[in-house]
Amino acid sequence: MGERAFTLTRRQHIFVCIIVTVFLLLLGRLFYLQLIQGKQYKAIAEENRIRTVPSLGPRGTMYDRNGAALVTNRPSFAVSIIPHELVRAEQVLPLLSALLNMPEPEIRKMLDAAADEPFTPVRLKRNIDQATMAKVEERRRELPGVIIEAVPLREYVYKDMAGQVFGYIGAMNEEEYAALREFGYRPSDLVGKTGLEKVWERTLKGRDGGRQIEVNAAGEPVRLIGDKTAVAGNSLVLTLDANVQKTAQDALKEYLNWAAKGGYPAASGGAVVVIDPRSGAIRAMVSEPGFDPGIFAGGIGEKDWQKLLNNPHNPLNNRAIGNAYPPASVFKIVTSAAVLELGLTTPTEIYNDTGAYNLSGWTFQGWKTEGLGPLDMVAALTWSSDPYYYEMGHRLGVDRLADYAVAFGFGKPTGINLAEEAGGIVPTAAWKEETYGMAWYPGETLIAAIGQGYYLVTPLQQANMVAAVANGGLLFRPMLVDKVLDPRGEVLQDLTPEALYTVSLKPETWAVIRKGLRGVVEKGTAAAAFQGFPVAVAGKTGTGETGTGTTHAWFACYAPYENPEVVVVVFVENGGEGGSAAAPLARKILETYFGLQASGGGKAPAPGGTGD
Repeated sequence: MGERAFTLTRRQHIFVCIIVTVFLLLLGRLFYLQLIQGKQYKAIAEENRIRTVPSLGPRGTMYDRNGAALVTNRPSFAVSIIPHELVRAEQVLPLLSALLNMPEPEIRKMLDAAADEPFTPVRLKRNIDQATMAKVEERRRELPGVIIEAVPLREYVYKDMAGQVFGYIGAMNEEEYAALREFGYRPSDLVGKTGLEKVWERTLKGRDGGRQIEVNAAGEPVRLIGDKTAVAGNSLVLTLDANVQKTAQDALKEYLNWAAKGGYPAASGGAVVVIDPRSGAIRAMVSEPGFDPGIFAGGIGEKDWQKLLNNPHNPLNNRAIGNAYPPASVFKIVTSAAVLELGLTTPTEIYNDTGAYNLSGWTFQGWKTEGLGPLDMVAALTWSSDPYYYEMGHRLGVDRLADYAVAFGFGKPTGINLAEEAGGIVPTAAWKEETYGMAWYPGETLIAAIGQGYYLVTPLQQANMVAAVANGGLLFRPMLVDKVLDPRGEVLQDLTPEALYTVSLKPETWAVIRKGLRGVVEKGTAAAAFQGFPVAVAGKTGTGETGTGTTHAWFACYAPYENPEVVVVVFVENGGEGGSAAAPLARKILETYFGLQASGGGKAPAPGGTGD
């Protein structure tokens, strides 16, 4: 029996072709999925089961000059959302809003701001308490994409001490994020907003780490895959002395509290600057009223924020550098230098202070109506004679006086590395014409010569001027930071003093001014405040007229007299007279600086005193 040939019918042939074609298509698709898009799908799968949880690098610490920690960090917890893992937002966000007591639109706004970083946690609420943490944990299965993170929280050890100097941190705005994004910042990072926190932001910021964690379908951790340790930011060693800073702040607070109870009820605040005249290093900078920057660290509430903003005494403002006031009789130092250097008087010329000065039919009163009698320059400084300096101002003229004011650093910022420093005002005839469209009157020069009228200076400018008297004419850039340390404590940067200008006066001019300032404390307008003080101090009182019936109190001094190492300037706004209000506070500060037993000489005085 012969073999029969096997042949396909036309229908069978078509069917086989279809089978082969489908097989080839499936094979090609498999090849495409496995080899062409394999990596992409693998990455998507990994993303669905592996969560990267960043750990924040804490900000660097701020230390005082002796190594005492002033600004640190402590552990805290935050509720965050990973946008990529957020599903059923219409259900999750209302629930989260209720749990956190946080408006839902605010949550959505924060998520929108981080839209371009879907895998980065958006921190909705920081520094949560145990009760909030428990509520979120209980509803975890209803909150896909929501996590609780351990985050470092900024802590200011002495609360409101030096709050304006340290500054505070807060959430970035759009402009800040645009400027800092290239340096690795994320939308939910906190940054320095004011003070040293702002100026040294990139130095203080830590480097973030993170953990890669495998999670199950419910988003619950299964195992740790990898871990990168976060690194703290660099630290700052400040020039501040915590003990001196605290004494200065406590003394000013005590006086303001006393004043508010009836002594000087209009007293609204004040400032203290303590500076080393040999380097410009600031040992204390106080501005009252102050604030605790820690209230911003975990996110400040609207109520607290409005309370700060609406406080009429503006606690956020640093009065030591940001507010300018009439320099009052402390400015007589500048007038003395000008007339001596220009040969308009001699140290021994006698002027008879009768209690008033007459110019073109106008009478200008001195602080002592019966007069101080015959005075040379040393005595005029010692007793702060207004008529003597009216005469010196008349001889000088406003423009030559202004030249010496500028030489002593007035009329421009000192150059301290803090934002929002005021430059003050040094008036001239041209300045008045340009500013007010009015001519300068001769009587205004008399007022200017005693630090009144249009002259405005900051407490820091006063301190820098007195430091120049103490050190022989050098005007340093005031320093707040001495060193930058890496996280291991090694010195990265050692900042050196910078002398910006030199006030060139004849040695005999300096000698006369210093002798007059020593007389102020020995027997003049500050003698009562420094009675029995064991260190020789030289200084100048000032009582600034405000035009509202109140007076600002100034006292500026340096010590020891022979080899000065510290300058103290105390300013009390609407607080009385320099000799009775400000000088006793300076004594307290110097007692702490020199390690002396407190004598009680800085207690709040009774109204009145020993003059300007």
